[in-house]
Amino acid sequence: MKKWIKKSFHRQLLVCFGVVALLPLLLFGVSLIQTMETKINSDYEKKVTEQAEQIDAGILELFQEFEMVVENINANTRIVEQIGEDDTWSKSKIYLQFYREVTDYREYAQFDLYDKNGKCIYTTAQGSAKTDLPVYWGILKAVEDSKETLVLRRADTNDSKILLYAAGKLMGKDGIPEGYIVISMRAENFEKVLHDKGNAKAEVAIMDPFWRTIYDNGNLQEEQIREELMVGHKLLGVYRAGELLIQPLGDSGLYTALSCPSVFSTEVLNSMYSVLIVMLTISVILCVLVASRLGRNMTRPIERMNTAMRTLQEGDLTVRIVSDREDELGQMSRNFNIMANELEQSVQDKVEKQKELNASHIAMMQAQLNPHFLYNTLDTMKWVAKANHIPEIATMAAGLAKILRASISKRQFIYLKEELELVNCYVDIQKIRFNDKFSYTVDLQEGLEECVIPKLIIQPIVENSVLHGLKESEEGNILVRITEQEDVLRIEVTDDGCGAPEERIDAINHRRQEQLVGHIGVSNVDTIIRLTYGEEYGIHMESLTSNAENPTDGQRTEEEGEVHGTKVTLRLPVRYGEA
Repeated sequence: MKKWIKKSFHRQLLVCFGVVALLPLLLFGVSLIQTMETKINSDYEKKVTEQAEQIDAGILELFQEFEMVVENINANTRIVEQIGEDDTWSKSKIYLQFYREVTDYREYAQFDLYDKNGKCIYTTAQGSAKTDLPVYWGILKAVEDSKETLVLRRADTNDSKILLYAAGKLMGKDGIPEGYIVISMRAENFEKVLHDKGNAKAEVAIMDPFWRTIYDNGNLQEEQIREELMVGHKLLGVYRAGELLIQPLGDSGLYTALSCPSVFSTEVLNSMYSVLIVMLTISVILCVLVASRLGRNMTRPIERMNTAMRTLQEGDLTVRIVSDREDELGQMSRNFNIMANELEQSVQDKVEKQKELNASHIAMMQAQLNPHFLYNTLDTMKWVAKANHIPEIATMAAGLAKILRASISKRQFIYLKEELELVNCYVDIQKIRFNDKFSYTVDLQEGLEECVIPKLIIQPIVENSVLHGLKESEEGNILVRITEQEDVLRIEVTDDGCGAPEERIDAINHRRQEQLVGHIGVSNVDTIIRLTYGEEYGIHMESLTSNAENPTDGQRTEEEGEVHGTKVTLRLPVRYGEA
């Protein structure tokens, strides 16, 4: 797959567009959905918790008011002391006072007064009081055994309309119960409480200590609540979507269960992810279209350039690219045309130079007869001079013939010892010419005889010393010292003559060829060394003064600061091998 993509710029562009466009969209979309889910659930958790607190506060406040009713009736001695009166007038007065005490709470519960035998004497319900409660069990027994002002109990009577009992004792003068007040709450009473506290739409259930449902205004079933508790639901735990929020209802011994439906249901999440998939699909289509359009716009010029380059490689130098683009691809096309023009012109120039070079080779081959003829003539002169006992002529002819043979040889490199032999031949000729007015000495470090160097690079330097350095000297000395330092061959040619002008030394050291007219020997040697081994090698020339020791004889001049010779140093790498 990776290789298949790399073989096409168009496919690479499509993959890049896909990664740049789809990956951020996918990450952003998933992150946005998850962030929204977390944020909305967090906000809803806060809302549900506040709602549960409001419901608990409302119910607890009602229970506290019920306690106040019980305390107020207990404080009304007339009601407590005359609860068992049979006189109709007295009963009317007691009922009126009882009615006034519970008037504010009748819409939230039914209030009944029972005597100490469990007989209902007064009630706020419509109709006559016909209900009797046993005092040896049930709510009256619980009140009898409790020290609390108000006792809450789930209704176990056959009257399915009553859901919760709240009862309290009516204490006489001697602390003996004279009766009971029983507060009965039905479903509509609980709905009234929730409505007044602004929680009429909440799904709430109220349970007794045994997790039996007392009131349920929604779809919360007793079995569902039990399952929540059995799977490890923690009371007062952190809200989680789709669960129940169950918590104790103050110190009443009851519990409230609040339904917490999931805001982000599976359907909602699936819908949001479906929208994300649609967006990704649209993005893929747009990426394909844009990548195709842009790819064609970019690859066509590249394909034309690639075709033109293959044609150029095959040898057709007349190929050109026609393009009217002003962008980088257009510049590349124009640069290709410029390169093709220069290459075509270069090839033409090279052909012309090759023709000239071939003509020069032919002329050189024709001219080779003259050096060979001159060499043969010098050899004949040497034998004739020996036959007529003229050794000087024989020596000069033999030396010149040897130098001439080396100069016309096709070998470009020779051994150092061979180069020194050619220099000796030249020196022998010049000594005969100048009647031995100079001495020549070679100081060669041991082991350097087999070094390979370009031929005829020492002879021009020695020639320069003889012809220019010692031209005004009656006696002179030339020293050739050859050493090796850190794989660099140093050839120093020193004379104690008149020295070279400073402008010529400066021109040689700075390689200014135009100032060396008439002194091209040293310049040619420097050029040969640099072209062969690199710019870090070559020739360095310096003047010797009386302030330094004369390297040829160790003497000093009489005049302080007088120029006293020249030293030319050749630097080239040490090379061994076949010459």
